Amino acid sequence: MSVQTTRSSAPASARSGAPSKGGNAVDPLRLLRQNLTLFIVTGVVGLVLGVLCFVVAAGFFPSFQGVVRYQLLEEIGSADVAIGKETRNEDTVARLAQTAAYNAISEPLLEKVVRDREVQGIAWMDQFKDEAGLVNHTEALRELMDEITASHLKRTQFFEIKWSAGNPDDVMALLNSVTQTYEQSRRNDRESRLRKAIDPYEVSVQQIESDIADLENQIEGDIESSEILTLENDGGSVQEDLVNRELERNMVLTQIEQYSGQQKQLQAKLTGFQDASQDDIREAEMDPVVMKSLQEIQSIRGALAEHRQRFGSDHPQVRNTQGMLDARIREKDRKIDEIINRNLTSTLSGVTNALAQLVNTEKMLDDEIITMRTALVESTGHLSDLAKLEAKLQRKEERKQDIQRQIDDIKAVFLRTDSDIVTLAVPVQRPTEPNFPIWYTMIPGVAFLLVLTVGGVVFVRELLDQRVRTTTDVLGVPGARLLGVIPDLKDDPTDATRAETVVRDHPNSVLAESYRQFAASFRRARLDSDAKSVLFSGGMPDAGTTSVVLNLASTAAAAGRSVAVVDANFRRPKVASMLGLDPNDPGLGDILCEGREIDSVISKTSDGISVIPAGTSTNRVYERFDGEAMSEFLGRMHDRFDVILIDGPPLVVASESMSIANAADASVLVVRAYSEQRGLVARLIRQLNEQSGSFLGVVLNRPRNTAGGYFRRNYEAMAAYSNDDESE
Repeated sequence: MSVQTTRSSAPASARSGAPSKGGNAVDPLRLLRQNLTLFIVTGVVGLVLGVLCFVVAAGFFPSFQGVVRYQLLEEIGSADVAIGKETRNEDTVARLAQTAAYNAISEPLLEKVVRDREVQGIAWMDQFKDEAGLVNHTEALRELMDEITASHLKRTQFFEIKWSAGNPDDVMALLNSVTQTYEQSRRNDRESRLRKAIDPYEVSVQQIESDIADLENQIEGDIESSEILTLENDGGSVQEDLVNRELERNMVLTQIEQYSGQQKQLQAKLTGFQDASQDDIREAEMDPVVMKSLQEIQSIRGALAEHRQRFGSDHPQVRNTQGMLDARIREKDRKIDEIINRNLTSTLSGVTNALAQLVNTEKMLDDEIITMRTALVESTGHLSDLAKLEAKLQRKEERKQDIQRQIDDIKAVFLRTDSDIVTLAVPVQRPTEPNFPIWYTMIPGVAFLLVLTVGGVVFVRELLDQRVRTTTDVLGVPGARLLGVIPDLKDDPTDATRAETVVRDHPNSVLAESYRQFAASFRRARLDSDAKSVLFSGGMPDAGTTSVVLNLASTAAAAGRSVAVVDANFRRPKVASMLGLDPNDPGLGDILCEGREIDSVISKTSDGISVIPAGTSTNRVYERFDGEAMSEFLGRMHDRFDVILIDGPPLVVASESMSIANAADASVLVVRAYSEQRGLVARLIRQLNEQSGSFLGVVLNRPRNTAGGYFRRNYEAMAAYSNDDESE
């Protein structure tokens, strides 16, 4: 007799619900709780390793750092100013300090340092000596340029030169040499600038002295030839006007002389006969184009140092970077020359225009003076000529005195020690403590790096792990509906000992309460699908399907429902042995193969569960699940029981599981945490949805819990409440 089973008319896709959105999300707090012991051990190992690294570094690779500090002083405008006044803004001070710092460790100065006899005797130079004891100055210079640094201290007027070596005496000797070389270079530069500043004036003085001698000779000759004994003569108002005009012309001539000297100096600079002054260079270096080039040079120097440290001095990358640096320096020098020429040309144009105006003024005054002199000569005769020569001589003397005063002022400014804007503030001191290694940075630093590395490995492993581990992973699988979570027996804080029958044997345990919660969700899903026969199957072996089925049956039986457990795992039947029955007794296989009656194979446990074992081994034929016999068997079971729980074989290794799912009203997938991949779970859910039976959802079995975690707190609360209930 064939009985048609009752099925839900809803499509499988609708019953399964919309796929949940999710991904391989990583909970940092969960990771921290799970691996807290690992991180603590790693931290301790890191501290020990940090101590070892500190001891090794302190014994074999110590580094001592020396510092020389310079200060930028206020500018002195003239020799009669007692104290300089700061008129530069912060950006200007920073540019000046950076320029001075760059000059202090420039290649020409450092080349002199490495050739210093005292420096060649330090231990640091031994690495650049060949077998004959000769120093490779090129390599030493390149290494020193990579190691030594000079930088401006922000928001101050100081810049520092720093260098480190393994021997403190080496640091002292080399930085002393750098200081002396830099000081000598600045003295030479001051002398050169002083000479270039006063040279045009001294040339003018020599020319004026020559003119004075000629005038004196001419006056003496005229006096002797004219037998004039005195020049006193009142020329009246004409004489007074003439004197006034000559005074005006004298002032104009003085200005012409000054502008002429400045014009000659500018022309000498433009034609190359005279070098540009430091002021010209500093003005050019403040140009945004040059500042950008300086920043690029500094950046390339940093990259060059990094490449040498990483690849070595002979690596092609290092040579390419060195070539790039040389090209940038040449380009910077070319831009400075262009800007200096541009500035000098502009200044020369202004001086030339002013000089032309003064010449015109002088010409006009000369015309007036000539007119006056003509009138005066007509009235005074030859005496006026002598007076003119005398006046011209006096003007020459005054001009000479003015120029000499300017020369004296320039020399006075240069002779003042505070006129140099750079001064040594703190000379180098012999370092007494190494700057590497430092225990309070190395030991915790090594520990932190080790913990960070281990944490990164743990995080990456967690991120790449595709196994189903938590409820979040289940909800992230498309089409998955979480029916319940069954904890591991070892996470149960009660005295439960046997997971297979924990609901019957330990009803107050955490596992038993978890099964009751799962049973409530399962019942709602089963009633929504109008299903009586439900297949429970795992994806892979050892998913814990049998334990889930038996405990769920105990829960349903305790609720007063008639429950039947059918062992459909012909490959590894376990239901009978777990309930204390003979696994070789007749059962489902005998019903499907021989048509035996249900009453002849059914057994009943003490807690009211009806059990149909797998049957005798000869009748456990897998192909029988694909026939009408299985559907007829389930139809008869529907008439006798409220719930039929089928313990099926794993879906991956047993193809008959899909046949059972097709015959049953519904199916549930049992997933053991940390055992099955999410992709596999998604594929099995999709396959179960394709069967005629409804797919109710997933039960997550034996997830791992962490100290202080959400589930652990729930478990402890369950156990505490149950124990309180028992005590009452």
